[in-house]
Amino acid sequence: MPPYSYSDCVHCGKTIAKKEDAIINANGVIFCCWGCETVYSILKKEHFSLINKPHAGSSEYDILDNESFLRDYSVLQDGRQGMRFFVEGVQCTSCLWIIDQIPYWIPEVETVHLNMSQNTLFVSLKSPGFFGKVVSTLAALGYKTYPIRNTGEARHFQKKENHRQLMRLGVAGACAGSIMLYSFAIYSGLTGPMAQVFQYINLAFFLPVLFYCARPFYVNLWRSFRAWRPSIDLPIVLAVVIGFVLSLLHLIQGRQDLYFDSLSVLIFLLLASRYLLNRTQQKFLNSSCLLSFFEAQICRRWNEGRHAYEKVSASHLNAGDKILVNEGERIPADGEMINDWVNINPSVLTGESLPQKLFKGAKIYAGTQVVSGYAEILIEHTTGGSRIGRILKKVEEQIYNKTPLISLTDKAAHYFTIFILSLGMLFFLFYSVIDIAEAVRRTLALIILACPCALAFATPLTQSLSLKKASKKGYLIKNAESLEKLSRVKNVFFDKTGTITQGQFEFLKWKSPQSGEFVNFMPDTITLNAIYSIETHSPHPIARALVKQLEKVCDVKLPVCSLKEIPGKGISGTVEDNHYKLISALPDDGNDDSGIIASTVAIYRNELLVAYACLGDKLRKDAKETITALKKSGIKPHIVSGDNDSTVRNVAKKLGLADDSLYAGVSPEEKSTIVNKVSNALMVGDGVNDALAMSSCSIGIAVQGSVAASLVAADIYSAKEGVSPVLDLILLSKNTISIIKRNLVISFLYNFAGGIAALFGVISPLVAAILMPVSSLVILLSTVAGTKFTRKFNKWLPANIR
Repeated sequence: MPPYSYSDCVHCGKTIAKKEDAIINANGVIFCCWGCETVYSILKKEHFSLINKPHAGSSEYDILDNESFLRDYSVLQDGRQGMRFFVEGVQCTSCLWIIDQIPYWIPEVETVHLNMSQNTLFVSLKSPGFFGKVVSTLAALGYKTYPIRNTGEARHFQKKENHRQLMRLGVAGACAGSIMLYSFAIYSGLTGPMAQVFQYINLAFFLPVLFYCARPFYVNLWRSFRAWRPSIDLPIVLAVVIGFVLSLLHLIQGRQDLYFDSLSVLIFLLLASRYLLNRTQQKFLNSSCLLSFFEAQICRRWNEGRHAYEKVSASHLNAGDKILVNEGERIPADGEMINDWVNINPSVLTGESLPQKLFKGAKIYAGTQVVSGYAEILIEHTTGGSRIGRILKKVEEQIYNKTPLISLTDKAAHYFTIFILSLGMLFFLFYSVIDIAEAVRRTLALIILACPCALAFATPLTQSLSLKKASKKGYLIKNAESLEKLSRVKNVFFDKTGTITQGQFEFLKWKSPQSGEFVNFMPDTITLNAIYSIETHSPHPIARALVKQLEKVCDVKLPVCSLKEIPGKGISGTVEDNHYKLISALPDDGNDDSGIIASTVAIYRNELLVAYACLGDKLRKDAKETITALKKSGIKPHIVSGDNDSTVRNVAKKLGLADDSLYAGVSPEEKSTIVNKVSNALMVGDGVNDALAMSSCSIGIAVQGSVAASLVAADIYSAKEGVSPVLDLILLSKNTISIIKRNLVISFLYNFAGGIAALFGVISPLVAAILMPVSSLVILLSTVAGTKFTRKFNKWLPANIR
C-alpha cells in the first residue's frame, strides 16, 4: 500500500481516503487541499516575518542562556535536557497550535511540550540554541513566560493567573447585571432626561467590560494575527468594538438603539464558559503529586552515631543509607536485602497478588509492601531514581494530551468566521453602491448576529456540565477530552488483580482429595483445630489467610509439638499424637465461577492426604456481565496482567475471553507498549503498575480502591465498586458527543438564518444585538436538558449489573 493512502493532512489533520484525493507537494508532504498546502508552506518558510524576527527587545532575555542560570534551571525530561517555563495567557487549543509551531519558526528548537492543565512549557534545544530567542518569540506573540525550577513555582504562577481571570469574570458579571437593571427601566418605557442619564450610566459600566474584561479576546486575536491563523475571537472583537462605537455615536446623537447590555452579557458568558472548563481541567489533572505517593512516607534510617534507627522523610534518603521497613509498610527505595528474609506483596509493580519471599542479597524495589517479617535494606536508588520513580516520571510526562474535539470545534468556527467576514465584505462592497448607510447597517447586523459565540462555547459548556453531572454519580472525569475519546473506544484493556478480581489474597474453599466427592467439602473438626494451631506459629501470608478463615470455626488453640518449617514448601507439627504436614501443591482451577486459585496447600495427617486448602483471589461480581455487555456493544475486551500465564488463562476462561485477548507476565513498561499499539484503546486498572499504561494510552480509568499514582495517571476515576462503571461512562460519553453535535447544528442554523435576515434588512443592528445572546441561551437550554441523561443513564445498563 502506498504510504500516502488513508493518510491524514499534515496541516489540518483531515483523513484522506484515496490517493487521488491527496495533494502531495515537492517534498512528499501530504495535504487534503491546496489551501492547507499554501498555509503550511507559508508557515514553514521565512514568510512568517513577525516570528522569525522577534522584537528588538530580545536582548533582555539573554540571561536565560547564562551558564549560571542554565545550571539552576536546566531540567532533564524524557532523556532531553531543556528548560521549563510557566506560560501566562494560554487559553485554548489555538494557543496550543501556535506554540507547537515554534520548532518550525526556530530551527534550533528540538521539541516543545505544552501542558495546558498547568500552563507549563518544556523546551529542548539543538546545539547551538538559545532559550532567550524562544522566550523572545513567545513575547512577540503576547505570551509572558517565567522560567521555573519545579511544579511548585508553576502552581504559584497559575494561582495568580486564575485570580486575574476570576477578577475579570466578577467585574464582567457585576457590570452586566448593573447595565441590565438600568436597561430594563428604559425598555419599560422610561423617557426624557432620566433615560439619557441611565444610558450614560450604562456607558460608564460598559467601559470596564470593554477595556479590562474583554482584554483576553484582544490578546488572543493579536496572537492569531501574528501566526497568520484565523481566530474565532475576530468576530467577537469586531462585534464588541463596532457595537461600542455605534452605541457611543447613537448616545451622543440622542438615539435609543444602544448595545451595551447585549455586549456585556456576551462577554460575561464567554468568560464564564472558558473559566469553568479551565478550572475543571486544572483541578483534576494535577500530575505533580505522583512521586509524593512515596516521598511523603516516613521511614527509619540507621544513624551510625547513635547506633539506632531514626525517623526521616523518604525524600531525605540517599544512596548508601540503611533503612528498616516493618510489616505493613511500603518500601521507599530500591536496594538490597541485608537481613535473612521477608515476605512482600509485589502487586504494585507486577500486579500479582501472591506474596513473594525474598532472602538476604535479593533486590527489593520501591512500592512493594512488607506483609510479614521486616526488611533491612541498603539503598541503591532513592525514590526519584527507583524503578517506580522512573515509571511515575514517564506517567507525568505522558499525562498531557491534546484535545482534538475542541480543535475540531475551533476549526469549524474558524471557517465560519472567514465565511461571515468574507460575505459581509462582499455585501458591503456591492450594496454601498446603492445605499452606503444601509450597507453599513446591514453589514453590522450580520457581523453582530452571526458572531459564532454560541459555537465557541457550545463544546466546553456541554463538556463542563457533563463532568459535573458525572461527578455526582461518583465518576471523576479529569478533562473534557476524555469524553470524546471514550465515545470512540473499540478496545478495553483490563488489569487483572484489583480490577477484574477483588485483589485480596484469601482463603477460597476446601477441596477433597477424592475427586468425586461433593462440592461443599470441609475437613473434620479435629483436623481444622490442628491446622489452626499449627499455622498460628507461621508468619507466612498463606498461613495468615488460613488462620483468618479458621478463626471463624475454631475456638481452641491446641499445643503443638515438633513444630518444623519445611523450607520453600510449608510447615509440619504434631497435635494430640497426630503428625500433620501442610505443604504447597499445584493449583487446581476447579469449577468455581468466582475463585481464582493461586495457591493450594495439601494437608497430610500421619502421611495420609486428608484435604486441600485453596487460596487466591475472587472475580468481582459484575466482571462477567460487564465483559459480556462490552462484547455485545462491539467493544473488544482484553486482560493485560503481570501475573503468571496459567492464572490469567484461568480468569479468561471464566470470563469467556479468547486467547488472543490475553497478555500475561508483562511489566508496567510492556503494558504501556501493548496498549499503545492499539488504536482507540481504554486501559482500566488500579495500581502503580497500571499507571504508565493509563497515561500513555488513549484513555485510562482507575477503579475504586486504586492507589494514588493510578488516580493521577488515569483520565477518569470511578468511586463505584466493580467494573460496570466502564459501561456507564461509555454511554455517558456517547450522549455528550450527541449533545455537542446537536448544539453545533443549532448554532449553525441560527447563524445562517439570522445572517440571511440581516442581509435582507429584516433585522437591524439593535435587534441583532438583542438576539445575539438568544443563541447562547438556546445552547444553554439544549445542554442542560441533554445532560440530564446522566441522572438516569443506569437505566440503559443490563439489568443484572445495575
